[in-house]
Amino acid sequence: MTRAFLAPLLSLWLTLPAWAGTVLVDMLDVGQGDAILVRTAEKTVLIDAGTAKSHVLAQLKALGVESVDLMISSHPHADHIGGMVEVLNGMPVKLFMDNGMTHTTKTYQNTMAAVEERGIAYRTATPGSTLKLNDEAWFEVLFPTDSLLKGTRSDLNSNSLVLLLVHKDMDFLLTGDAEEPTEEALLAAGLGQVDVLKVAHHGSAHSTSRHFLDATRPSIAVISCGADNRYGHPAPDTVARLKRAQAMVYRTDLSGHLRLISNGTEIEVLEGSLAEIAGLSVVNQAPSREVSKPTSGLSTKKNGRRK
Repeated sequence: MTRAFLAPLLSLWLTLPAWAGTVLVDMLDVGQGDAILVRTAEKTVLIDAGTAKSHVLAQLKALGVESVDLMISSHPHADHIGGMVEVLNGMPVKLFMDNGMTHTTKTYQNTMAAVEERGIAYRTATPGSTLKLNDEAWFEVLFPTDSLLKGTRSDLNSNSLVLLLVHKDMDFLLTGDAEEPTEEALLAAGLGQVDVLKVAHHGSAHSTSRHFLDATRPSIAVISCGADNRYGHPAPDTVARLKRAQAMVYRTDLSGHLRLISNGTEIEVLEGSLAEIAGLSVVNQAPSREVSKPTSGLSTKKNGRRK
């Protein structure tokens, strides 16, 4: 994949724990919603926070998180920002970032009021910018561009903040609730193969097209959705497309908490309850007897992965 997005750098400083060189990506089990925790030795980033009933603050504390350097809202729907007020009020947050789109809901208004009342710095994501985690890991802001998509099935979904998390040779595509118009725009901008796909919109039928999967060819696909949710997520056709693309599929409704561990050349996936995952040493992530489904997949970077 070409690196056309190395514009302004955002530096967020934190003390170094013992697990330097590793990137942890935790997909919290928040039911029908999204909440993703990304940590390096230097930074802690929370992308979305589920609903108001997701208990994200308690989950973060169970994982040993005491503060958040950057909180990101992919878009202002309640299943993505509903738990943010609790986190904003419950621990230090240095910077809040979103795609700049507003919403009329009380959930959105309360979230932005909490940002302002606590004096938290706010920034609208700049398309093409890079958010540096350390010298080996960073986010690239891929979408939305300066020209927002309009007239789509859901403009809020289609203009989700899409991030590419790069850790040395490994790429994680984090998509919010992006839909097919977003996917087409990303491909038109040159998006190529990735290692991990955070499947958009909880695996709905409006995302993850065959064309998109043919271009991105993820080895691992992770889906955040609630058990027996009323939307039927993930859509059977979406899961079938992922399997035809030979991606290893992991779902929070089936597995609970998901942890992806990257050393920059390999990604290991752990699945289990929050207590099981939180009980693992961050320094040594080898499976333990306490984890019911310890190691569920290994993806190794192959030659020629990038365009």
